[in-house]
Amino acid sequence: MPTVLITGCDTGLGREFARQYAAAGWSVLATYRDLSTRLADPTMRHFALDVTDFAQFAALKSQLEGTPIDLLLSNAGIGLETGRIGSLDFDYLKRIVQTNTVGPLKLVDALVDNVAASTLRRIVMVSSRMGSIGNNLSGGHYGYRASKAGLNAIGRSLAIDLFPRGITVAMLHPGRVNTAGGGGADAPLSAEHSVQAMRNTIARMGNHETGVFCTYDGQSIPW
Repeated sequence: MPTVLITGCDTGLGREFARQYAAAGWSVLATYRDLSTRLADPTMRHFALDVTDFAQFAALKSQLEGTPIDLLLSNAGIGLETGRIGSLDFDYLKRIVQTNTVGPLKLVDALVDNVAASTLRRIVMVSSRMGSIGNNLSGGHYGYRASKAGLNAIGRSLAIDLFPRGITVAMLHPGRVNTAGGGGADAPLSAEHSVQAMRNTIARMGNHETGVFCTYDGQSIPW
């Protein structure tokens, strides 16, 4: 039975990832910023993890010592800011980068040995098309765009550095999803559809495709 660790299972995509992987027979290690929101599924293991709290990473690493993780799924993140030049909330911008960029790197740093000890050896980071510099035609959203562009750069470097260990790394854009932290109620994709498509894309990935930045259904996105 393969094992997946998923961050950000409190709501939205993380919650749906946990449900779908559990239904598919995977061993699910679900992390939550607030453990009181844990899923009522006795087959899962549940852990507290605020990705901005490095002490919690140390605790998680200790709890999972010796546990192979076939898929490390970095999903936890926070969304768009609305300020423009002259009215930016720089405290929130720092929080976005800490959550969306630094947190995923710390996750890999803490658990890479668990991934290397597994059979599938995959790391997937939920990114965003808004992290594409080449596709930015509308401006704004400085913190969110920078956080996801930074995440993509980190993922690309990880793909190079971890290739000798047989680890595949990918960054996926989930699409515009109708979740509270995503595209809102008028977004065209349901969390269920987005996650199912991402799971299919992840399942098709081979080590020769490491370092890709693509959509939920596997279409390449310009850097």
